[in-house]
Amino acid sequence: MSLAQTDFCRKNGFDPQSPLCAHIILSGAVTKVNDTEVDFAKRSLFIRHPEMKTWPSSHNWFFAKLNITNIWVLDYFGGPKIVTPEEYYNVTLQ
Repeated sequence: MSLAQTDFCRKNGFDPQSPLCAHIILSGAVTKVNDTEVDFAKRSLFIRHPEMKTWPSSHNWFFAKLNITNIWVLDYFGGPKIVTPEEYYNVTLQ
């Protein structure tokens, strides 16, 4: 989660698109989850969006994941910082 997804920027008078309101940009390949991952994907989605449980199955929904290949962190002026997926997944929270 980045600051742009919280109320931090609004409370401090920052536009969510301002570099002062830190956000991340992820890119990669979107792939359909396999049978062993589908239950986890459903729980993860429906916890945040319970109304989606009842959306029509006729829309042919499927669960997918993003296999991240590129990460850019925009947290100040002067352009984004590049973070590798390895660095991203191995961060130590302080």
